[in-house]
Amino acid sequence: MSVPEKTKSPLDPPIPSVEMQELLMQKHQAEIKAGKQKRKPSDENDSDWLITYADAVTILLAFFVLIFSVSEIRQSKFEDLNQSLGQTLLKKETVKNPLKDLQSSLSGVLNAYDISPIDSITVSDNTLKLDLPGELLFGTGSTDLSETSAGLLTNVAKRIKAFPFKNYSIEIEGHTDDVPISTERFPSNWQLSSGRAISVLQVFFAAGIDKNRLKAIGYADTHPKRPNRDQYGEPIPENQAQNRRVEIVVSKILN
Repeated sequence: MSVPEKTKSPLDPPIPSVEMQELLMQKHQAEIKAGKQKRKPSDENDSDWLITYADAVTILLAFFVLIFSVSEIRQSKFEDLNQSLGQTLLKKETVKNPLKDLQSSLSGVLNAYDISPIDSITVSDNTLKLDLPGELLFGTGSTDLSETSAGLLTNVAKRIKAFPFKNYSIEIEGHTDDVPISTERFPSNWQLSSGRAISVLQVFFAAGIDKNRLKAIGYADTHPKRPNRDQYGEPIPENQAQNRRVEIVVSKILN
């Protein structure tokens, strides 16, 4: 039984030809492909940080180049600086401390009397201290100088006078040990230490040193170099001998 052929209505749309259908299909596929390849606005925004990063790297590189160019050592400038520093150091070395020269001069005097300069003289920037044993200068419990000790002190005073110090003072200190003394002339170590300091001062004054620069002080046993006694209260004779001394201190007057 045959199927009757459908009658075409005037309202039906025209049926495209086979060629037309293929063209439409190719166009549709091209549009789909173009849509997939088209960038989205969000994709463009996501790549903006690359531009900022590149700018930052460029600026950082330029900064390091600038630092390197500034810090580059130039041989000529380095040599000029080295020479300038060398001249400054030489100037400082030529500025001598007059107390060092006095130390050398007094060392010769002490050697002549068999006294060790290393043990007796201490020098700093502003002070020279000469430490003389009491037994060398005085008898026990006495302030009288022997002929030898008076000669030693006179030579010391002349050496000090030979250096024209302008702003220096000379302080003569008398020290004793802690053994009490009680005599008619010296009721205590205070009088003994003060008397010994004055005896030395008189030698310095007789040698021509300005009296306004001289000072005599007695410390008794209040400034010992070594402990006079051990932990059990027993005397230490060698320490007591070191504590019986006269110190001559030449000091720069600091304004």
